[in-house]
Amino acid sequence: MSTSAVRTARLDWRGGHEQDEALLSATHLPWAVESRAAAPPGDLGDRVRVRSCELGRARLVDCTVAPLTARRDRREIARTEGEWIGVLIQLAGRSLIRHGDVAVESRAGSVTVWESTMPGRFTVTETERKRTLLFPRDVASGLCPSLDFRSVIQLPRDQPAVRLFRTVADDVASCAAELDEGARQAASRVLAELLAACLRPYRVAGRAALQAGLFANACAHIDRHIGDSGLRPATVAAELRVPLRTLQDVFAQRGETMGGHIKSLRLTRCHTALERGDDRTVTEIAFAFGFTSAGHFSRAFRERYGVTPSEVRAAAAAGHPAPPRP
Repeated sequence: MSTSAVRTARLDWRGGHEQDEALLSATHLPWAVESRAAAPPGDLGDRVRVRSCELGRARLVDCTVAPLTARRDRREIARTEGEWIGVLIQLAGRSLIRHGDVAVESRAGSVTVWESTMPGRFTVTETERKRTLLFPRDVASGLCPSLDFRSVIQLPRDQPAVRLFRTVADDVASCAAELDEGARQAASRVLAELLAACLRPYRVAGRAALQAGLFANACAHIDRHIGDSGLRPATVAAELRVPLRTLQDVFAQRGETMGGHIKSLRLTRCHTALERGDDRTVTEIAFAFGFTSAGHFSRAFRERYGVTPSEVRAAAAAGHPAPPRP
């Protein structure tokens, strides 16, 4: 095989930002390094170690990186040849990744997909080992038409297709130096097909259908976690991996806010429990459905139903009709 198919580089700590940027640009895509750790942690020795392998039009890069922060803005995007889909497989350590309006935390085992034309930033918070695969955007789009790419997607790590993608990437990385050109081309095709299988759930089926599905997923998540006092619009958006503003717009188009939906569902659940003669105290019921203040619950309950929680309980115990629900 060609000696240029697999390249390994190791940087001296004293090389500075320019050295880091040159290596990242040569092996990944252009990045601007904003800051770096004051000294290499432990016995790392080098702050960046990189091993890259060309797989046809794709590229696989293994990298060890000490804490640093880097960004891709207009300048770096303009210097990038072509459009790319990047897949980060976190092997060890931790980093924070932001592309567009979406931010995710990458930990060992996570698989994060990002798009090269969106401004981005990453911060390595713990010395990390990562595996990055870069595919031309047209390859991913050709295999997965109508891709709803939201600038960064963290794939469900337990999804079978994601597990298979990660396993095959590990196998390719382990034998990359022994593969001839034909085998590298084949490996690229297999990885691209698996990536497309991972991304197909994110295809657009029309704007209205996409928004309806997002609304349904948000409501289902809220329903499952309504007893969690930490449930907030931001936590729902983070769990669904969509920008908070996007999710808020979906609810606004239906004439409500996400916070109002959560509060309304909590009150409904409490009202139902009181109607049915739940043996718990009013405060226990309120806390069971996510309220954190008995006083706030009582005020919100009376504002909605026109009576107190105790009056609903008393009416139910006496067999009287319960106050109507708005």
